[in-house]
Amino acid sequence: MRVAHITPTYFDNDSVIGGGERYPTELAAWMSKHTPTALVSFAPSRQTRYLDSLRVETFPVQHFIHGNRVNPISFRYLTSVINADIVHIHNINTVVSDMACMIGRLFNKKVFVTDYGGGGSLILNHKLPVFQGYRGAIAYSQFGMGFIPESLQRKAILIKGGIDINKFCPNPSLRKENKILYVGRLLPHKGINYLVDAMQILRETDYRLVIIGRAYHDQFYRDLKEQAEGLPIEFVHNADDQRLINEYRTAKVTVLPSVHTTCYGNYTSVPELMGFTLLESQACGTPAICTDAGAMQEFVEHGKTGLVVEQNSGEAIAKAIRQIINLSPEEFEQWQIRSRQCVTCMDWKSVVEQHLELYAKS
Repeated sequence: MRVAHITPTYFDNDSVIGGGERYPTELAAWMSKHTPTALVSFAPSRQTRYLDSLRVETFPVQHFIHGNRVNPISFRYLTSVINADIVHIHNINTVVSDMACMIGRLFNKKVFVTDYGGGGSLILNHKLPVFQGYRGAIAYSQFGMGFIPESLQRKAILIKGGIDINKFCPNPSLRKENKILYVGRLLPHKGINYLVDAMQILRETDYRLVIIGRAYHDQFYRDLKEQAEGLPIEFVHNADDQRLINEYRTAKVTVLPSVHTTCYGNYTSVPELMGFTLLESQACGTPAICTDAGAMQEFVEHGKTGLVVEQNSGEAIAKAIRQIINLSPEEFEQWQIRSRQCVTCMDWKSVVEQHLELYAKS
Protein backbone atom coordinates (compact mmCIF):
# COMPACT_ATOMS: atom_id res chain seq x y z
CA MET A 1 0.00 0.00 0.00
CA ARG A 2 1.66 3.22 -1.18
CA VAL A 3 0.36 6.31 0.61
CA ALA A 4 0.83 9.92 -0.52
CA HIS A 5 -0.01 12.69 1.93
CA ILE A 6 -0.65 15.93 0.02
CA THR A 7 -0.32 19.09 2.09
CA PRO A 8 0.00 22.70 0.89
CA THR A 9 2.45 23.42 3.71
CA TYR A 10 4.52 21.15 5.96
CA PHE A 11 6.28 21.46 9.31
CA ASP A 12 9.80 22.87 9.21
CA ASN A 13 11.74 25.85 10.53
CA ASP A 14 9.71 28.23 8.37
CA SER A 15 6.30 26.89 9.40
CA VAL A 16 3.77 29.59 10.21
CA ILE A 17 0.51 27.68 10.62
CA GLY A 18 1.22 25.19 13.39
CA GLY A 19 -0.98 22.11 13.85
CA GLY A 20 -2.19 22.27 10.25
CA GLU A 21 1.41 21.69 9.17
CA ARG A 22 2.65 19.56 12.01
CA TYR A 23 -0.14 16.98 12.03
CA PRO A 24 0.25 15.71 8.43
CA THR A 25 4.04 15.74 8.78
CA GLU A 26 4.00 13.61 11.90
CA LEU A 27 1.19 11.36 10.67
CA ALA A 28 3.13 10.64 7.47
CA ALA A 29 6.37 10.02 9.39
CA TRP A 30 4.76 7.50 11.71
CA MET A 31 2.83 5.87 8.87
CA SER A 32 6.07 5.36 6.94
CA LYS A 33 7.14 2.86 9.63
CA HIS A 34 4.34 0.57 8.46
CA THR A 35 3.93 1.16 4.71
CA PRO A 36 5.68 3.11 1.92
CA THR A 37 4.68 6.72 2.53
CA ALA A 38 5.45 10.05 0.90
CA LEU A 39 4.79 13.55 2.18
CA VAL A 40 4.12 15.77 -0.84
CA SER A 41 4.27 19.54 -0.46
CA PHE A 42 5.58 22.72 -2.07
CA ALA A 43 8.74 24.81 -1.90
CA PRO A 44 10.81 27.12 -4.13
CA SER A 45 12.59 24.15 -5.76
CA ARG A 46 12.10 20.47 -6.56
CA GLN A 47 13.60 18.20 -3.94
CA THR A 48 13.43 14.61 -2.73
CA ARG A 49 14.78 13.78 0.69
CA TYR A 50 14.23 11.25 3.44
CA LEU A 51 13.34 11.67 7.10
CA ASP A 52 14.17 8.16 8.28
CA SER A 53 11.71 6.01 6.30
CA LEU A 54 9.51 8.93 5.16
CA ARG A 55 10.09 10.23 1.62
CA VAL A 56 9.52 13.99 1.45
CA GLU A 57 8.76 15.33 -2.03
CA THR A 58 8.60 19.10 -2.54
CA PHE A 59 7.53 20.63 -5.83
CA PRO A 60 8.33 24.13 -7.09
CA VAL A 61 5.68 26.80 -6.80
CA GLN A 62 6.09 30.28 -8.20
CA HIS A 63 2.68 31.71 -7.46
CA PHE A 64 0.23 31.67 -4.56
CA ILE A 65 -3.38 32.55 -5.30
CA HIS A 66 -4.07 35.99 -3.79
CA GLY A 67 -0.70 35.66 -2.05
CA ASN A 68 -2.01 32.95 0.28
CA ARG A 69 0.75 30.45 1.19
CA VAL A 70 -1.77 27.67 1.74
CA ASN A 71 -3.14 28.06 -1.80
CA PRO A 72 -0.25 27.43 -4.22
CA ILE A 73 -0.52 26.73 -7.93
CA SER A 74 1.34 23.64 -9.14
CA PHE A 75 0.81 20.68 -11.46
CA ARG A 76 3.97 18.59 -11.27
CA TYR A 77 2.99 17.14 -7.88
CA LEU A 78 0.13 15.25 -9.54
CA THR A 79 2.59 12.51 -10.53
CA SER A 80 2.68 11.60 -6.83
CA VAL A 81 -1.10 11.15 -6.88
CA ILE A 82 -0.91 8.87 -9.93
CA ASN A 83 1.88 6.77 -8.37
CA ALA A 84 0.09 6.18 -5.05
CA ASP A 85 -2.55 3.67 -4.00
CA ILE A 86 -3.92 5.89 -1.23
CA VAL A 87 -4.07 9.68 -1.49
CA HIS A 88 -4.62 11.53 1.79
CA ILE A 89 -5.19 15.24 1.27
CA HIS A 90 -4.66 17.72 4.09
CA ASN A 91 -6.78 20.90 3.96
CA ILE A 92 -10.01 20.80 1.98
CA ASN A 93 -10.12 24.31 0.57
CA THR A 94 -7.10 24.70 -1.68
CA VAL A 95 -6.67 24.34 -5.43
CA VAL A 96 -3.96 21.68 -5.07
CA SER A 97 -6.32 19.68 -2.84
CA ASP A 98 -9.15 19.92 -5.36
CA MET A 99 -6.91 18.90 -8.26
CA ALA A 100 -5.42 15.98 -6.31
CA CYS A 101 -8.90 14.73 -5.45
CA MET A 102 -10.14 14.93 -9.05
CA ILE A 103 -7.02 13.29 -10.51
CA GLY A 104 -7.13 10.63 -7.81
CA ARG A 105 -10.71 9.82 -8.67
CA LEU A 106 -9.93 9.78 -12.40
CA PHE A 107 -7.19 7.17 -11.80
CA ASN A 108 -9.36 5.19 -9.38
CA LYS A 109 -7.30 5.98 -6.27
CA LYS A 110 -8.71 5.88 -2.75
CA VAL A 111 -8.78 9.55 -1.73
CA PHE A 112 -9.26 10.83 1.84
CA VAL A 113 -9.15 14.30 3.38
CA THR A 114 -8.40 15.90 6.74
CA ASP A 115 -9.24 19.56 7.20
CA TYR A 116 -7.69 22.21 9.46
CA GLY A 117 -9.94 25.18 8.78
CA GLY A 118 -9.06 28.14 6.63
CA GLY A 119 -7.68 27.63 3.16
CA GLY A 120 -7.90 29.63 -0.04
CA SER A 121 -10.50 32.13 -1.19
CA LEU A 122 -10.33 30.87 -4.79
CA ILE A 123 -10.96 27.11 -5.02
CA LEU A 124 -12.56 24.63 -7.42
CA ASN A 125 -14.96 22.80 -5.11
CA HIS A 126 -17.33 25.77 -5.08
CA LYS A 127 -17.99 25.22 -8.78
CA LEU A 128 -17.23 21.53 -9.38
CA PRO A 129 -18.42 18.31 -7.63
CA VAL A 130 -14.97 17.69 -6.18
CA PHE A 131 -16.21 16.13 -2.92
CA GLN A 132 -17.67 13.15 -4.76
CA GLY A 133 -14.10 11.93 -5.20
CA TYR A 134 -13.41 11.48 -1.49
CA ARG A 135 -13.83 8.02 0.05
CA GLY A 136 -13.75 9.53 3.52
CA ALA A 137 -13.12 12.63 5.62
CA ILE A 138 -11.12 12.40 8.85
CA ALA A 139 -11.10 14.81 11.79
CA TYR A 140 -8.88 14.61 14.88
CA SER A 141 -11.32 16.40 17.19
CA GLN A 142 -15.08 16.58 17.55
CA PHE A 143 -14.77 20.34 17.16
CA GLY A 144 -12.98 19.80 13.85
CA MET A 145 -15.79 17.52 12.66
CA GLY A 146 -18.03 20.57 12.64
CA PHE A 147 -15.93 22.22 9.93
CA ILE A 148 -16.25 19.36 7.47
CA PRO A 149 -18.61 20.43 4.64
CA GLU A 150 -22.13 19.08 4.93
CA SER A 151 -21.79 16.99 1.76
CA LEU A 152 -18.84 15.15 3.36
CA GLN A 153 -20.36 14.68 6.82
CA ARG A 154 -21.79 11.24 6.01
CA LYS A 155 -18.26 10.14 5.04
CA ALA A 156 -16.65 11.63 8.15
CA ILE A 157 -14.86 9.72 10.90
CA LEU A 158 -13.17 10.87 14.10
CA ILE A 159 -9.63 9.70 14.92
CA LYS A 160 -8.46 11.64 17.97
CA GLY A 161 -4.98 12.55 19.02
CA GLY A 162 -1.42 12.08 17.85
CA ILE A 163 1.39 11.98 20.44
CA ASP A 164 4.76 10.21 20.75
CA ILE A 165 4.38 8.75 24.25
CA ASN A 166 7.92 7.34 24.23
CA LYS A 167 9.49 10.71 23.49
CA PHE A 168 7.15 12.69 25.74
CA CYS A 169 7.20 10.78 29.02
CA PRO A 170 7.86 11.42 32.71
CA ASN A 171 11.31 11.26 34.27
CA PRO A 172 11.00 10.50 38.01
CA SER A 173 14.59 11.63 38.60
CA LEU A 174 13.64 15.24 37.77
CA ARG A 175 11.94 17.26 40.49
CA LYS A 176 9.03 19.56 39.89
CA GLU A 177 9.92 23.25 40.07
CA ASN A 178 7.81 26.26 40.97
CA LYS A 179 7.30 26.84 37.30
CA ILE A 180 4.37 27.48 34.98
CA LEU A 181 4.93 26.67 31.32
CA TYR A 182 3.61 27.90 27.99
CA VAL A 183 4.67 26.19 24.73
CA GLY A 184 3.58 27.42 21.31
CA ARG A 185 3.96 30.13 18.73
CA LEU A 186 3.78 33.73 19.98
CA LEU A 187 0.68 34.88 18.12
CA PRO A 188 -2.31 36.93 19.31
CA HIS A 189 -4.83 34.07 19.09
CA LYS A 190 -2.71 32.08 21.53
CA GLY A 191 -3.92 34.43 24.28
CA ILE A 192 -0.55 34.58 26.06
CA ASN A 193 -1.31 38.09 27.25
CA TYR A 194 -4.02 36.64 29.53
CA LEU A 195 -1.48 34.25 31.01
CA VAL A 196 0.77 37.23 31.73
CA ASP A 197 -2.25 38.89 33.37
CA ALA A 198 -2.56 35.79 35.55
CA MET A 199 1.08 36.09 36.60
CA GLN A 200 0.40 39.67 37.66
CA ILE A 201 -2.42 38.38 39.85
CA LEU A 202 -0.20 35.59 41.26
CA ARG A 203 2.64 37.93 42.23
CA GLU A 204 2.47 36.83 45.87
CA THR A 205 3.54 33.30 44.92
CA ASP A 206 7.11 32.22 44.23
CA TYR A 207 6.23 30.78 40.82
CA ARG A 208 7.78 31.86 37.55
CA LEU A 209 6.50 31.55 33.99
CA VAL A 210 8.56 30.14 31.12
CA ILE A 211 7.23 31.01 27.65
CA ILE A 212 8.72 28.78 24.94
CA GLY A 213 8.06 29.62 21.32
CA ARG A 214 9.06 31.69 18.34
CA ALA A 215 7.64 35.16 17.80
CA TYR A 216 5.64 35.45 14.56
CA HIS A 217 3.90 38.76 15.26
CA ASP A 218 6.23 41.68 16.02
CA GLN A 219 3.66 43.98 17.59
CA PHE A 220 2.23 41.24 19.81
CA TYR A 221 5.71 40.23 20.96
CA ARG A 222 6.61 43.83 21.79
CA ASP A 223 3.36 44.20 23.72
CA LEU A 224 4.01 40.95 25.62
CA LYS A 225 7.53 42.01 26.59
CA GLU A 226 6.23 45.33 27.87
CA GLN A 227 3.41 43.63 29.75
CA ALA A 228 5.82 41.12 31.33
CA GLU A 229 8.28 43.72 32.55
CA GLY A 230 9.00 43.30 36.26
CA LEU A 231 7.34 39.88 36.43
CA PRO A 232 9.15 36.51 36.84
CA ILE A 233 8.75 35.62 33.17
CA GLU A 234 11.36 34.13 30.83
CA PHE A 235 11.03 34.02 27.04
CA VAL A 236 12.81 31.13 25.29
CA HIS A 237 12.90 31.15 21.49
CA ASN A 238 15.42 28.44 20.66
CA ALA A 239 14.60 25.41 22.83
CA ASP A 240 15.68 22.11 21.31
CA ASP A 241 13.66 18.92 21.83
CA GLN A 242 15.50 17.86 24.97
CA ARG A 243 15.14 21.28 26.57
CA LEU A 244 11.44 21.29 25.70
CA ILE A 245 10.81 17.84 27.17
CA ASN A 246 12.70 18.72 30.36
CA GLU A 247 10.66 21.90 30.70
CA TYR A 248 7.47 19.83 30.48
CA ARG A 249 8.79 17.33 33.00
CA THR A 250 9.82 19.92 35.57
CA ALA A 251 6.87 22.32 35.27
CA LYS A 252 4.05 22.19 37.79
CA VAL A 253 1.46 23.00 35.15
CA THR A 254 1.32 23.88 31.46
CA VAL A 255 -1.13 26.55 30.27
CA LEU A 256 -2.54 26.96 26.76
CA PRO A 257 -4.70 30.14 26.92
CA SER A 258 -5.85 30.37 23.26
CA VAL A 259 -8.81 32.58 22.30
CA HIS A 260 -11.25 33.07 19.47
CA THR A 261 -11.12 36.89 19.76
CA THR A 262 -7.67 38.38 20.28
CA CYS A 263 -6.67 41.38 22.37
CA TYR A 264 -6.69 43.36 19.10
CA GLY A 265 -10.31 42.46 18.39
CA ASN A 266 -9.58 40.00 15.57
CA TYR A 267 -11.63 36.77 15.42
CA THR A 268 -10.61 33.27 14.37
CA SER A 269 -13.02 30.35 14.22
CA VAL A 270 -10.27 27.73 14.62
CA PRO A 271 -7.73 28.83 17.25
CA GLU A 272 -7.03 25.19 18.21
CA LEU A 273 -8.21 22.03 16.46
CA MET A 274 -6.42 19.94 19.09
CA GLY A 275 -3.53 21.57 20.93
CA PHE A 276 -0.36 19.46 20.72
CA THR A 277 0.95 21.26 23.82
CA LEU A 278 -1.80 19.72 25.94
CA LEU A 279 -0.98 16.17 24.82
CA GLU A 280 2.77 16.66 25.21
CA SER A 281 2.45 18.10 28.70
CA GLN A 282 0.12 15.39 29.97
CA ALA A 283 2.28 12.67 28.37
CA CYS A 284 5.14 14.00 30.51
CA GLY A 285 2.94 13.72 33.60
CA THR A 286 2.27 17.45 33.91
CA PRO A 287 -1.34 18.67 34.29
CA ALA A 288 -2.59 21.19 31.75
CA ILE A 289 -4.84 24.24 31.89
CA CYS A 290 -6.61 25.35 28.73
CA THR A 291 -9.42 27.69 27.80
CA ASP A 292 -12.76 26.67 26.32
CA ALA A 293 -11.65 27.86 22.85
CA GLY A 294 -11.69 25.45 19.93
CA ALA A 295 -11.21 21.75 20.58
CA MET A 296 -8.90 21.96 23.59
CA GLN A 297 -11.46 20.91 26.18
CA GLU A 298 -11.71 17.54 24.39
CA PHE A 299 -8.11 16.77 25.37
CA VAL A 300 -8.13 17.73 29.05
CA GLU A 301 -10.21 15.87 31.64
CA HIS A 302 -11.47 18.77 33.73
CA GLY A 303 -10.70 18.27 37.40
CA LYS A 304 -8.66 15.12 36.74
CA THR A 305 -5.78 15.87 34.35
CA GLY A 306 -6.15 19.63 34.22
CA LEU A 307 -8.69 22.44 34.16
CA VAL A 308 -10.73 24.12 31.44
CA VAL A 309 -11.41 27.82 32.02
CA GLU A 310 -13.19 30.62 30.21
CA GLN A 311 -11.15 32.36 27.54
CA ASN A 312 -9.98 36.01 27.56
CA SER A 313 -9.67 36.00 31.36
CA GLY A 314 -6.46 36.34 33.35
CA GLU A 315 -8.51 35.96 36.52
CA ALA A 316 -9.85 32.57 35.44
CA ILE A 317 -6.35 31.35 34.53
CA ALA A 318 -4.91 32.58 37.84
CA LYS A 319 -7.66 30.81 39.79
CA ALA A 320 -6.96 27.55 37.95
CA ILE A 321 -3.19 27.82 38.47
CA ARG A 322 -3.72 28.46 42.16
CA GLN A 323 -5.98 25.39 42.41
CA ILE A 324 -3.27 23.13 40.97
CA ILE A 325 -0.26 24.55 42.79
CA ASN A 326 -2.19 24.27 46.11
CA LEU A 327 -2.83 20.53 45.68
CA SER A 328 -1.28 18.33 48.35
CA PRO A 329 1.66 16.16 47.21
CA GLU A 330 -0.59 13.09 47.26
CA GLU A 331 -3.33 14.80 45.24
CA PHE A 332 -0.84 16.18 42.72
CA GLU A 333 0.69 12.73 42.20
CA GLN A 334 -2.76 11.41 41.23
CA TRP A 335 -3.18 14.25 38.73
CA GLN A 336 0.18 13.32 37.24
CA ILE A 337 -0.76 9.65 36.89
CA ARG A 338 -4.13 10.46 35.31
CA SER A 339 -2.48 12.95 32.92
CA ARG A 340 -0.19 10.27 31.53
CA GLN A 341 -3.02 7.71 31.32
CA CYS A 342 -5.28 10.19 29.54
CA VAL A 343 -3.11 10.40 26.42
CA THR A 344 -1.75 6.87 26.04
CA CYS A 345 -4.74 5.81 23.92
CA MET A 346 -4.01 8.71 21.54
CA ASP A 347 -0.43 7.79 20.67
CA TRP A 348 0.71 7.86 17.04
CA LYS A 349 0.83 4.07 16.81
CA SER A 350 -2.89 3.87 17.52
CA VAL A 351 -3.70 6.83 15.26
CA VAL A 352 -1.80 5.29 12.33
CA GLU A 353 -3.41 1.88 12.83
CA GLN A 354 -6.86 3.49 12.67
CA HIS A 355 -5.96 5.32 9.47
CA LEU A 356 -4.58 2.21 7.79
CA GLU A 357 -7.68 0.25 8.78
CA LEU A 358 -9.88 2.98 7.26
CA TYR A 359 -7.84 3.02 4.05
CA ALA A 360 -8.11 -0.76 3.68
CA LYS A 361 -11.86 -1.12 4.28
CA SER A 362 -13.09 1.94 2.33
